[in-house]
Amino acid sequence: MRVFLSVLAFVVLGVAPVHAQGAIVEDFTEEKLGSAPTSFNTPTGFWSIGTNGSDSKPVLFEDGTQWQGSQTANTLANQARALYGDRWAEFIDDLPGTAYFPIALFNKVTSFSGGTITTRLAIAGGDIDQDAGIAFNYQPNGDMMALRVESQENNMKLYQWVQGQPTSLSLIENVPLALARWHDVSVTVSNGGTHVTGMLDGQKYLEADLDTPVNGQVGVWSKTDTVVLFDSFTVATDAP
Repeated sequence: MRVFLSVLAFVVLGVAPVHAQGAIVEDFTEEKLGSAPTSFNTPTGFWSIGTNGSDSKPVLFEDGTQWQGSQTANTLANQARALYGDRWAEFIDDLPGTAYFPIALFNKVTSFSGGTITTRLAIAGGDIDQDAGIAFNYQPNGDMMALRVESQENNMKLYQWVQGQPTSLSLIENVPLALARWHDVSVTVSNGGTHVTGMLDGQKYLEADLDTPVNGQVGVWSKTDTVVLFDSFTVATDAP
């Protein structure tokens, strides 16, 4: 196992997140340790309810070490390291062999077209990827968008999937994200569902305009062998 439980014990609690008044908040305290989550539907991935290794509070846990495609992806990663050095991750980011995305969809919000989604997460490891974030505009055919942060390259990216094909809509470099530490990631959808703002720990980093308004399910997201914990998930929708 590439990520040991002792790593999780180094996840610090930090300052508690502030939730918007009237928001729908999931903190996993009603979930059962060791079981699959009931507050989220998990179409892909290895999701369960665990702890952060420091206390007994339940968290949502994605164990990317169980991904069966890791051997092929590791071969690609090793080849990229040899060719490109420290920038190897940029060159395998969207290759077919690394196009595996664990998703957990929030059951309490069936449709989101505007407002703010916030999750408190800690990336604990990953040999190939250390990517996690918020999925939104999820459609029945699997089309979706995701705002993700990455602790290897310290960046933030806005993705869109159409017919299973990912496209990067915006990439922001020099976004400070520490491994095995809690961070608050937020995405705000405004202007009738066509403007997206991405924030990390209360600071704005990313803005993008969309051609089509957002209207779909929401949840959390990771990539390939990322090991990540989610401490809370909050949805504050725009008033009608």
